[in-house]
Amino acid sequence: MEKGQKKISELFDGRKVFCVPSYQRSYAWEEKQLNDFLDDLKNQKIEKEYFLGTILFRQEEKEEEFDKIEIVDGQQRITTIIIFMKVLIDFLKGKGEQKEKIEMLEDAYIKYKNKIKLKMQEDDNEFFQTYILNEGENAKEFVKTPSQRRLLFAKEYFKRELSGFPSEELKVIRDKIEKSNILTYSVSDPSDAALIFETTNDRGKILTNLEKIKSFLMYKSYLAGEEISSNLIENICQRFGEIYRIIDKIHEQDLGIDEDSVLQYNFIGYEKWDKKRDYQDYMTKIKNKINDLLREDQIKTIEFIDEYSKNLKESYEFLLKILKDNSDDIRNLYILKRMGIFYPLLIKTYRYDESDDKKNFLKIARILEIFSFRILSLKFKRTNDVDTFLNSLAKEFNGNYVEIIRILKEKILEISPDNLFKNKLSSTNFYNEFANIDKNYLLWKYENYLRTFQSPRYSPMSEIEFTAKDKKYILSVEHIASQNPKVTTDNIKFEEMTDEFKENFLNRLGNLTFDPLSSNASKGNISVPEKNSKYFKKAPFMTQNELEEFMEDSRWTRNSILKREEKIINFAVDHWDPRKIE
Repeated sequence: MEKGQKKISELFDGRKVFCVPSYQRSYAWEEKQLNDFLDDLKNQKIEKEYFLGTILFRQEEKEEEFDKIEIVDGQQRITTIIIFMKVLIDFLKGKGEQKEKIEMLEDAYIKYKNKIKLKMQEDDNEFFQTYILNEGENAKEFVKTPSQRRLLFAKEYFKRELSGFPSEELKVIRDKIEKSNILTYSVSDPSDAALIFETTNDRGKILTNLEKIKSFLMYKSYLAGEEISSNLIENICQRFGEIYRIIDKIHEQDLGIDEDSVLQYNFIGYEKWDKKRDYQDYMTKIKNKINDLLREDQIKTIEFIDEYSKNLKESYEFLLKILKDNSDDIRNLYILKRMGIFYPLLIKTYRYDESDDKKNFLKIARILEIFSFRILSLKFKRTNDVDTFLNSLAKEFNGNYVEIIRILKEKILEISPDNLFKNKLSSTNFYNEFANIDKNYLLWKYENYLRTFQSPRYSPMSEIEFTAKDKKYILSVEHIASQNPKVTTDNIKFEEMTDEFKENFLNRLGNLTFDPLSSNASKGNISVPEKNSKYFKKAPFMTQNELEEFMEDSRWTRNSILKREEKIINFAVDHWDPRKIE
């Protein structure tokens, strides 16, 4: 294909078919990009020239009588144009457009002589042909990847937005898009593509750092010397193709992990850095490193880029495996919602653990859960105050699990020694000092301790139960002695809710339990005796059923609170004891 400026109608002539290579990102446009695309078309004046962007192609060998064109860069725009034209053609057909004109449009943009004009990556191609270019039924039920979801959303978006347009306005939009200009570059191989990646990358979606580093690595590999870098550029393409597939799988986990964060995790674990600002500005550091190497030694530049891109791909792979790990030690870390600070160390320790059951890695996960609760949940330190310590461990780790566990144990006991740990838990204002997730987490672990080690024994409360989102089952922290008690039983006395009691006993750990939010709301101001008789004796939680053993003559007293608090604290010191990790 000749390079230069072309109209869309010229780009999509009958004998050209396009394909998206496996190393490219899957379809990524969402509502904002689709809205911008359509707004630009609607606001464009038909008599004015309109520029739709830049496309980078590589022409392959002919496929039968067709010119097969690989989209090196610009597949988001090409795919969107085809989806848009499919929807537009269907509307025009429904409004009585001439059969000959409909066939011409379908030949150009959808299918020519039974040859589909665009072949997607393997995971998405069948879905694209069946449900986007055709009218396969129940499309939503067959969505398997985030990119398929976005493809279907794009089609439904355009159907919704064009549904109210009269026939003449649809024809105007058709003319606008066919007359729009696009700048094309045709290259013979990825080495040539690398020359212009840095300056022609023109997508509707803002480039991520991952996309920027990909083009930078390709470009610098080319500059290091075509003879020694051609294989590396092919490897970079394939590695980033694998990364894009992994990212789609990570998004399916719906854990809110930003793809660029993994670039930083990889930098922390494998590159040389001294200060926090080094890994905060990881893009600049990597680019400067490669630029410095390129001025000194081309071979070392190639070696570094090769090692960097390999490690980066593996970091994404290991992260996906960690995300899929359903062991309790990993799941507990997720529940505490501080995973970002631990990912570099988790990725590195996962990589070096060659055992089939990953027992060394799981020990690291367990001691990090202790670190998270004893230090971060109880606010001995902020995450910003310990991230450099943890990241330094990740950088220096080389497979010595005994040593890293020793360092972590010492750090935990240095920051949160047992006496101070107990003091935090025995605070007179425990309820207000700590986050709900951390209070609930402590009570969840205590509940399961009771279910496991005290009679009668029950199955532990699962993560699903603990993290339920349904209002009927979501757990909230409840005061046993309510802040505004309504004593309803005359012959049972309860201590007066004095200012001194409120200050020293009301918000202590020993006076807290958890309960489903719906039932909590219904009995929040009921007195302890009534709670105990109506709710707690046959409650689903042992943290409630055990309250009777702390009562004094059927009364919930200050001493009851202190005794129960002591029991919970003893449990906590034992459960979150780093010395138990060997």
